[in-house]
Amino acid sequence: MKKTTAALLLLALAATAAPIPQQEIIEAALYGKTNTIEKALAEGYKPDTRDPENRTALMYAAFNGQTNIVKMLIAAGADVNAQEKSGSTALMFASRGPYAETVRLLLDHGAKIDTIDSNEHWTALMWAAAEGQANVVKLLLRHKANTTLKDVDGDTAESFAAKNGHAEVVKILQTAATPKPNPANGKK
Repeated sequence: MKKTTAALLLLALAATAAPIPQQEIIEAALYGKTNTIEKALAEGYKPDTRDPENRTALMYAAFNGQTNIVKMLIAAGADVNAQEKSGSTALMFASRGPYAETVRLLLDHGAKIDTIDSNEHWTALMWAAAEGQANVVKLLLRHKANTTLKDVDGDTAESFAAKNGHAEVVKILQTAATPKPNPANGKK
């Protein structure tokens, strides 16, 4: 009888345990603490819950290239196109770093490639180019990122790469912008 009472008491305590605080979930997403995210999701955490900056756990995970956390949050229904206060998305956050795997995962799950933030009118491609992330730039270009979009100052992804001394990225963007000959139109 005592074992049954103890088991019931433990179940009651577990049921009344406080949920994991939002700040702890954000830190878990940012630093790849999968156990905390798994527990939060099991306890009913809504993956599109926002912090004061209107950011989601997915955005924080993407910012640090935490691909496993991104997978978990997407599987739990996170909106890959959610925007924070300045209009940035998880794809924009991931594109700032050397996180091609995270970028690919977001794109494979419907992230809009040419979303423009509401602050400076930057895109994921502009972020990747400005930060010199050549592999991310190549990946975004393979997914048809628009190289001609301009920010509020008239700068493009290529000009950001050039201003920041990323010659390899400049060359990649120039090559992508060069029209390809169409053999069907070249018949004589």
